[in-house]
Amino acid sequence: MLKIEGLNVYSDNKKILENVNLEFEYGKLYLVFGPNGSGKTTFAKAILNDESLKKDGKIILDNIDITNEKTENIAKHIFYSFQDSVEIENIRTRTLLMYILDSFDEKKILNLGKDLGLPEDFLDRGVNYSLSGGEKKRFSLLLSILLNRKIIIFDEIDSGVDIEFLNKLKYYLGQFKRENKMIILISHNLKFAKELDVDKVIILIDGKVKYIGDKSILDKIEKNGFNIF
Repeated sequence: MLKIEGLNVYSDNKKILENVNLEFEYGKLYLVFGPNGSGKTTFAKAILNDESLKKDGKIILDNIDITNEKTENIAKHIFYSFQDSVEIENIRTRTLLMYILDSFDEKKILNLGKDLGLPEDFLDRGVNYSLSGGEKKRFSLLLSILLNRKIIIFDEIDSGVDIEFLNKLKYYLGQFKRENKMIILISHNLKFAKELDVDKVIILIDGKVKYIGDKSILDKIEKNGFNIF
């Protein structure tokens, strides 16, 4: 279980999140939804203890306080897909994967990359280098599969991609649930979110949790916008 207790987060002395209290369980898909600037990405980065943020409160993972744990240690348990992927021209993707994976099975990786729609030579390119925006999202999904973390946070992975990838993403979100992983999906894509087997929706507005409940709220948002809060 992942527990967030009384979390306040600050960036450049500005409070971004206020008194966030949430619980996440394994085997469930959570949708974090809200307008631009509501603190969704900051929330994800706070869990990973991004050093650019200041915070108080507690973040507990399986009864262990990880509030101030080093990011590299948290990342051994939590996979985080960045909203804007970093390009690294001078490190080949092959080299990165050989370093971070317990076992480098090139044939398996290439087959998975092909299935996800990545270029045939992606292993020999720099990490995310010369990939389109959609291809970077495909590579993030590939990483989430290969790294096999028990918690997965996707930040806008469904943004700016084609229907083929959304169908792949939908499949793997279901697969992750079947593998008893905890999935936190940060999204703006209302239509796509309504198609998913979401266990709980969390609405963030102006840094505050305004709603925790089932996905029926999405129909109300579609009809009336966030003014209902």
